[in-house]
Amino acid sequence: MKVKDIVKNEETELSRDELINKMKEGRQVDLILKEKKTDDIGYLTWDMEQWSTVDGKRFIRTYQLEGRVLSEYTSHNIHDLKAYFFPDEAEAVQLS
Repeated sequence: MKVKDIVKNEETELSRDELINKMKEGRQVDLILKEKKTDDIGYLTWDMEQWSTVDGKRFIRTYQLEGRVLSEYTSHNIHDLKAYFFPDEAEAVQLS
């Protein structure tokens, strides 16, 4: 998938696994979603996710809605990414 590297100001082609490796190297992956998402209880709505890692084993997802950073976050292990990290479904993917 096409990924815009906003640090190097270039566009590159990276797979989902390559994005996970970039996170392990200390980069953040931003997923700009095609439409707003809401959790199953209607508490949280977001249109952008930022993914990063603490130590290469624990991953953190933070949220934005209409340009505003939300205080909520979720933490995941490497196995959780199969169920929650979907860059191929995003409208745009950025590497920061």
